[in-house]
Amino acid sequence: MGSKKLGNSPKMLMFQLLYKEQPNIDYQAVLVALQQVYPSVEFDPGAHVFIFPEIEVEFEDKKGPAQCVVMEGEKDKRSELQDTFFQQNWHWNEAATVERECHYALSISDFMSRGLEPRVRIVLIQQMLLALIKVSKPEVLVSIHGEKLIDPEVFAHDCLDPNYVGLDLLVNVRLFNIENPEYKQFLMDTIGLHSLGMSDFEIFFDEEENLNAIAGRLWDYAYYIMQAGDVIEDGHTIQGLEEDSKWLCQKKWSETQPKRTVLDIEVV
Repeated sequence: MGSKKLGNSPKMLMFQLLYKEQPNIDYQAVLVALQQVYPSVEFDPGAHVFIFPEIEVEFEDKKGPAQCVVMEGEKDKRSELQDTFFQQNWHWNEAATVERECHYALSISDFMSRGLEPRVRIVLIQQMLLALIKVSKPEVLVSIHGEKLIDPEVFAHDCLDPNYVGLDLLVNVRLFNIENPEYKQFLMDTIGLHSLGMSDFEIFFDEEENLNAIAGRLWDYAYYIMQAGDVIEDGHTIQGLEEDSKWLCQKKWSETQPKRTVLDIEVV
């Protein structure tokens, strides 16, 4: 990566909703659903923008409301997803089959919201997606930065829990088999934390029996830094799989695509 400084900058959070048939979105119904959570929310039909006055974003010289943009696509003009979106859907075995049946897409992103705290951003886009899903009944929810497909019904069910914060909308834990003998057998990483301006995680290991435990621990730390911020620095140690085990963290450029800053974990 040359002399580029380590660190991830927050990105616009981007999603797609996929449909078998062309959706006719009732934006007034979407607005009503959002008003249950954000009473002051407004909708600009010309720009297809939802405006949230109660969520204030600070800029260098001013403040403004958070916004979410909805963009409708045309039939048979939906861009094909890259192969990476079909390789790590451990949570939904039927994802690729359902996606192939969809010909229409709706794109959703937050706008002018990168200055918000990660938890606030996540809940905002979570509620935006939930309102659209309730009204339009899509077949697939695509997480652009998480590079995965999500079952909209499962997501809507998760939202029934009042304490649910949808970090898993943005983040995925991925597994790679490593063929290079200079490395260990497996590489596991997170992807998506970088979209919030935080470091992702990666770890090399050999023990196949630890796959689920390591995945669970990476999710634990993903939720931790969502709450606490990007507080794990280069050279810090964190708890490993056992109470008395330690993982050493080193900030570096990721071994996997997309290239981003990660906390590379070494068992010590």
